[in-house]
Amino acid sequence: QEEPPFKDFVVRQVFLNPFIWFVSFANFFVYTVRYAFLDWGPTLLKEMRGCELSHTGWIVASYEVAGLVGMLLTGWLTDRLFGGRAARACVVSMILCTGCVFVFWKMGTSSPLANVAVLAALGFLIYGPQCLVGVIAANLATRRAAATAIGVTGLLGYMSGILSGWGLGVTVKHFGWNPVFQILIAAGLIAAALFALCWNVPSRPR
Repeated sequence: QEEPPFKDFVVRQVFLNPFIWFVSFANFFVYTVRYAFLDWGPTLLKEMRGCELSHTGWIVASYEVAGLVGMLLTGWLTDRLFGGRAARACVVSMILCTGCVFVFWKMGTSSPLANVAVLAALGFLIYGPQCLVGVIAANLATRRAAATAIGVTGLLGYMSGILSGWGLGVTVKHFGWNPVFQILIAAGLIAAALFALCWNVPSRPR
């Protein structure tokens, strides 16, 4: 059977595929949470936790280091526990990540060790979905349109800077940190819900 022209195939498999848009908007909210703590972490720790500025750097560094470990382990668990269905791993990760955001918001301690522990858990859980988004998109679009699909998800991911950067900055300036955490919790739950819509996406391209 003759394959359809590439343009028609990409339009149908990517731009008219609702699951590509579900995972792309999920990526928007994943990146919102990720960059919120990466960019605002030192300021947040200083203003909200009273941590010494000299400590905030290595506390936030734990977030990234744990994230690297989380990428590897989440990928392994996706294959081991979820049969390669990456969206299922993303749902679990984002629910647990949102729980960590809530704990970090409410724990109210300046202890460097406590802050490191929660931020490390948060980083561990948020970096896995960020990497698996590309896997879901590639499986949906097949090898022929995988690069286009991943490009769409990446575009939505980087657009999150509008919310995680400017949006949260305006929120902190006018309303303080509490609404910021409410926004991040909402972002985490929305991401989990969008990944849940992709629950049965196959583990390999059809």
